[in-house]
Amino acid sequence: MLARVAANFYWMGRYLERTEHTARLLRYQLSGLVDAPADEIALGWRVVYRTLDQPAPSAPADADEAEVFLIADAYTLAGSLVEDYTNPDSMISCWGKARENAKQLRPQLPLQVWTCLNQGFLWLRDCEFPAAWRVAPAQLVSEGIDRLHLLAGVIHVIMPRDDAWQFLELGRFVERFQHQAALLDNWDRIGCLTDHKPRLSWADLLRVCSAYELYCRRHTMTVRRAEVLDFMIRDPEVPRSLRFAVHRIENLLQGIDPLGNRHPMAPPHRMALRLAALVEANVGGLVPVGAGGPERGQLEEGIFDQLAGDANTFHDLVISAYVDYPVAEGLPQ
Repeated sequence: MLARVAANFYWMGRYLERTEHTARLLRYQLSGLVDAPADEIALGWRVVYRTLDQPAPSAPADADEAEVFLIADAYTLAGSLVEDYTNPDSMISCWGKARENAKQLRPQLPLQVWTCLNQGFLWLRDCEFPAAWRVAPAQLVSEGIDRLHLLAGVIHVIMPRDDAWQFLELGRFVERFQHQAALLDNWDRIGCLTDHKPRLSWADLLRVCSAYELYCRRHTMTVRRAEVLDFMIRDPEVPRSLRFAVHRIENLLQGIDPLGNRHPMAPPHRMALRLAALVEANVGGLVPVGAGGPERGQLEEGIFDQLAGDANTFHDLVISAYVDYPVAEGLPQ
């Protein structure tokens, strides 16, 4: 496979995952506009924007003014993350970049995959955001998530498990790992400070990650911080847990570069093992607690920053090993 083709598949996967991540955060925030208090809405917008590594919006200090401001300005804040081409994390911008990468892959991309991706982008581009907002603020992003799930299903059924599929999936799970680490970090550090009000609900975090029902089956209907963090970091059966993502990364690397796992290990394989060790370690003594017991255990300070830094390093190593190479050395063996 040509290096530029591998790069296009990798970035296509990253941008599709980034589109869904933005849509999930927006669906959570817009669903609470009707009955959530103004200070909680403001905190939610702050977490959403900080998770996307963007400046958080500010609101007036007065409660009455803040309520009027946030409900009226929610249209502008949501529009920036849906239809603003200048915002690199907006749904239309990320979907468009995935489409641009797919356009370079037409000879290698199955027709059904291209058709589904292109139709989804054209649907979002042609949507009347003001009209959709008047009907139901969260309905547009929910339909966007459904279309992304349809595309993921088409990819899963149609594409052969060759290098093209593996690079696309590798991009998806690298992006998922980075964004989930940022989401858990900001939710715990900004949204759920124990000595501050308002606070965001840990149950809402599980709903953002489509993991609430599974959590209730594994634990109880009572949602606790320690159990949620342990659940979203280390449970291997939760599709949006860090452990699930890093295990998928390890398996995909093994398919892309089977010899890289032998001594001396290739740098991407070595960094993937480091990520897996960080995720599976008993971080700071944080353990699940019983249904009636108090919460105990704290995350090791800076663990999410360390995970994010190592994930960025892993991305750089993947690009260096499988995409970029000095011209003087010729093609990789």
